[in-house]
Amino acid sequence: MTVPVSSLGGLCLLTAIFFLNFSARIVFSPLLPRMEEALALSHGEAGSLFLFLSCGYFLALLGSGFVAARVSHQQTIGGSMLAISCSLLLIAAGNSLLSLQTAFFLLGLTSGVYLPSAVATISALFASNRWGRAFAVHELAPNLAFLSAPLTASFLLGYLDWRPCILLLALLSFCAGLIYFRFGRGRELHGRPPDLATWRRIALQRNFGLLVILFAMGISGTLGVFSILPLYLVTDHHLPLPQANLLVGLSRVGTLFTTLLGGWLADRFGNRRTMATVLLASGACTAGIGITQGSALLTLIFLQTSIAVCFFPAAFSVLAGLAAPATRNVVISLAVPLAFVGGGGLLPFLIATLAETSSFRTGLLCAGLFIACGSLLIPLTK
Repeated sequence: MTVPVSSLGGLCLLTAIFFLNFSARIVFSPLLPRMEEALALSHGEAGSLFLFLSCGYFLALLGSGFVAARVSHQQTIGGSMLAISCSLLLIAAGNSLLSLQTAFFLLGLTSGVYLPSAVATISALFASNRWGRAFAVHELAPNLAFLSAPLTASFLLGYLDWRPCILLLALLSFCAGLIYFRFGRGRELHGRPPDLATWRRIALQRNFGLLVILFAMGISGTLGVFSILPLYLVTDHHLPLPQANLLVGLSRVGTLFTTLLGGWLADRFGNRRTMATVLLASGACTAGIGITQGSALLTLIFLQTSIAVCFFPAAFSVLAGLAAPATRNVVISLAVPLAFVGGGGLLPFLIATLAETSSFRTGLLCAGLFIACGSLLIPLTK
């Protein structure tokens, strides 16, 4: 039996669920140096784990419309959290590169069905003129995860191996799934199955293709850089792992405020102007991280993280406006997976590969230029 909660309560519960969903995908960044050491992985092999995760996430988002058409958005979200806990158990038990790649793929597969149902649920809970602020609250979740994951990992690794850390997250995810089945909103909401005609109509929209590229640039500036940053600081700047994780975690404190600022800026100055400014500034800071050191490096890390997160409230508002409520989940399930593979999987893999063939610095400089180019694409959207 579901116990109904208010719209604001439903948003807060979704934000908490999103926090755990996102934490399950990014917690491996601060654990990666320890995993490399324990399993004798190269930088490229470790980076490939993010690529497998993003591929699973890609397929799950593409197929999420079929799931949401057969079960409610509430059941989709709750079931996703239970499945995430099982995937984390497999990762904790992994002892080889192949087993880890398979488990990471399953983690992406189980976590990917969440976002389209969450966006559709939030859109139904609030009027369109409040979407910017509602999505800004929802976006607090990944930013809080970016902050807490390295700090929590740094603390727990002082007492535990990396495997028990994953088991703890699996337990929390399982409990969250049960709670959402009981109290979550969206039980009456269903998505429309993504038939080929719907996919074609959405994919042929000019704005859709541009927004996929822009989302890839936005994800590159947040998840892409975050995934590889602790390894970069440990390898190139010779920081101890606890100090690197502490720095990465503290750099995310400002994002808790700038995410809400991003929602306000989107409502006040317009979505496209906000997106263009954020991508240009985020790209410049990312490139700077690759070519500076000392106090300048520390300053740019803090600036880059605080700026990059302002992209998403505006971007999700634009994306949600491309379709009617019944097909909104289909738009998300098409756009986000394509962008996630590029920004959250391929980018960290390429940076890690460049670390073996050239340097981390070259990879970060190229990533920064890629992100900044997004400001040139914004005027092409309508």
